[in-house]
Amino acid sequence: MAGKHKSWILPGIVGLTCGLFALDLFMPLGVAIGALYAGIVLLASFSPNPRLPLLTAACATGLLIVGAVAGPRLSSIPLWVGVTNASLGLVVVWISAMLLRQRHHAETRLRQAKDELEARVAARTRELADVNRTLLHEISEHVETEESLRASEHDLATSRQELRDLAARLLTAQEEERRRISRDLHDDINQRLAMLVVQAESLESSLPPSAGDCSKELRSIQDRLTELSDDVRHLAYQFHPSILDDLGLTVALQRLVDECAARANLQGTFDVSPSPPTVPQTVATCLYRIAQESLANVMKHARANKVIVSLTSTADAITLTVQDDGVGFDTQQLANGHRGLGLISMAERLRLVRGTVTIDSIPHQGTRLSIKVPHAEVPV
Repeated sequence: MAGKHKSWILPGIVGLTCGLFALDLFMPLGVAIGALYAGIVLLASFSPNPRLPLLTAACATGLLIVGAVAGPRLSSIPLWVGVTNASLGLVVVWISAMLLRQRHHAETRLRQAKDELEARVAARTRELADVNRTLLHEISEHVETEESLRASEHDLATSRQELRDLAARLLTAQEEERRRISRDLHDDINQRLAMLVVQAESLESSLPPSAGDCSKELRSIQDRLTELSDDVRHLAYQFHPSILDDLGLTVALQRLVDECAARANLQGTFDVSPSPPTVPQTVATCLYRIAQESLANVMKHARANKVIVSLTSTADAITLTVQDDGVGFDTQQLANGHRGLGLISMAERLRLVRGTVTIDSIPHQGTRLSIKVPHAEVPV
């Protein structure tokens, strides 16, 4: 459509050029009509052909020269005036042509710059689109990873809780099994041993005086049976001290400290201030087992001369403390996760009663272990 609208330009240029040339032939030299050719050059700039203004200017130059030579002359007008007018016409025509040429070059460069800019914008848009798709993909993967991590954390927390519940059930079942074994040892096996001792004594009393060797053997058997009975009684007490159920935590801890002090040949002290009220069985068993494990560690590893076990009760909590003057150890190892099975067992037992443990130790200066069980958290 644009080409059709501009198809009149070339005929218009030809017609106007012919008209101006005809007018120039009838005008005397010295009348300045050559500048009008600049309008035809300007009209040629509307053509899609970029060379048409220059061609028009060249044609106009030739026609100006022909018109100046063939046109009439007046004697009253000097020749130099006509030459000057023709020259000015030529200057105007070519200035117009050159300005239009520069304008065309400027438009061409501007169009090229615009095209390059559009190409760069398109390329940058494609790059941004690619980056956007990559970011969306990475964000989607990140979201999926976070969801997977959340699911894994939830599964891990669930597994940990299941393991803790399992450990709690195992500890409870272990205490029940110890209680049953202790009862069987004390009530069944120990009573059978006692019956054997009685039978051996009865058999010894029924022997004639001449059976001196047999009497000595029976007396030796009685001594061994008595010793075995004591060992069974001690083993039953180790499995589960009946004194803990019968006389309470304070008496059981006092006896435990006395036995450990006698066995390890160290000075043992048990302090109660003040005496705690009735302690639930689960808490009493927990504190007793922790004290038992702590004293065992003192006897095995601490090389201590003195150990102090204290039990205190306040309005908020029950506190058990075991302190020795042994070799101690570096508590940083505990912070780094180097914990033995005994400490892990303590932690699990305390978790059942919502208690806390604090361990303070300095190499060659002893160890202090403090257990605190809140009254409000004690399961009844």
